[in-house]
Amino acid sequence: MKRFAAVLLLLLIPFTLMAYQLSPLNVTYDPTGAGSAKVYTIVNDSDSPIAIEVRAEQRIIDIDGNEANQDGSAYFSIQPSRMIIRPDSTQLVRVQYRGPQTVTRELSFRIISEQIAMPRGAQEGESGQMISFLFVYSTSAYVKPSRIVESVSPSVSVTDDGQLEIILENTGSVHQMLNSIQIVLTGDNGAEYTLTEEELAPLSGQNLLTDSRLRTIIARPAALADAGTITAAVSYDFSYSV
Repeated sequence: MKRFAAVLLLLLIPFTLMAYQLSPLNVTYDPTGAGSAKVYTIVNDSDSPIAIEVRAEQRIIDIDGNEANQDGSAYFSIQPSRMIIRPDSTQLVRVQYRGPQTVTRELSFRIISEQIAMPRGAQEGESGQMISFLFVYSTSAYVKPSRIVESVSPSVSVTDDGQLEIILENTGSVHQMLNSIQIVLTGDNGAEYTLTEEELAPLSGQNLLTDSRLRTIIARPAALADAGTITAAVSYDFSYSV
């Protein structure tokens, strides 16, 4: 999953179109104090009431960049977590971090706002059933660590079928966005090889969370065919800020 704050199309159901907006889409929490609470704004800009549920999920990204989240309700208090918002109205939602107060490595979450269907009975006109889109906003939420350390460590190994597996590991304390990434391989035979855009595709633009690893596997370059040891150097365009 390369980008966050995505508006996801969840369902198609036979009700009138209901749209809404959620902000902010990217938030950093302090583990304690005033900065541990944030206010989200939900705007119902439709002409019908909508039902919304807000929840927290902890983010887990595997080595291939796939995100599979788990329940994060133990870390946050959300008030209100369920609501009905009248047409052309605004609802404020207070989200407070309630997890450990000592955070040495950044914690990563999703604050998710999900629209819930409100049955209204059949609505059919001359042109047939009307269609409604139920939306989910999946926003990024981070809990800031006590010390900011940006560090990504690359490693190279040879797979059983002779290809090269390049792994990037976040050994720092905050997430790293791999924008405009470049990787240069150097063999102990003195040869160098720069990965192509296609070879970098599984890594480019990815969010490398703390305690996470990402990989790309490439065919072994001819220039490094006789190299006994291969090392990697990585560079990218990102600097952590809050």
